[in-house]
Amino acid sequence: MDSEDYIDILSARAADARAIIMFFAVFHTGLLVVLGFAGTGLQDSGTQLALTAVTVLTSIWTLFFLDDCMQDIFACGKDLSDGSEDFKASHIGRRFIAVPLPAFRVVSAIVIALIVVAEVIAIY
Repeated sequence: MDSEDYIDILSARAADARAIIMFFAVFHTGLLVVLGFAGTGLQDSGTQLALTAVTVLTSIWTLFFLDDCMQDIFACGKDLSDGSEDFKASHIGRRFIAVPLPAFRVVSAIVIALIVVAEVIAIY
């Protein structure tokens, strides 16, 4: 593949990552509004279970989707830096080589898990 193909893939996967992050932010903001204004409506165990299930499942889905986007983005960056001396010598190329993908994956999982735990505690 030529570098334009990699750039197209990078652009598409970055757009996918932005979209899933926006979904996550809007969903969890909506949940916080529900928690803030629901009052006694949250006392029903069925409501609590439904909110918890949706919160946990959408967060797992978001985590997997975002992780897949990150892996694709870093793979494209690595392919670009392996195949092009110009890219490898550039500042962005050096960043792609130096950035530890496992650290990003762990931090993303921890942040999402902490948000979910806080919301589940607030639900119950």
